[in-house]
Amino acid sequence: MAWYNKGKALYDLNKPIEALKAFDKAIEINPQYEDAWDYEGLTLYRLSKYEDAIKAFDKAIEINPNSKA
Repeated sequence: MAWYNKGKALYDLNKPIEALKAFDKAIEINPQYEDAWDYEGLTLYRLSKYEDAIKAFDKAIEINPNSKA
């Protein structure tokens, strides 16, 4: 959860590249971490990596069909 929190803080500070690294680490530790996938998608979208963002959102929805993604 620490990596996820770090990623969210970096995302809020508009540091998407650093945020993406933190979300990647959170997902590496727990591949079923829905919120990390959701923010990974948001971060990728912010970086104009739209296809990768959709894949991340799809993963969040796969984990939890009621996902906010």
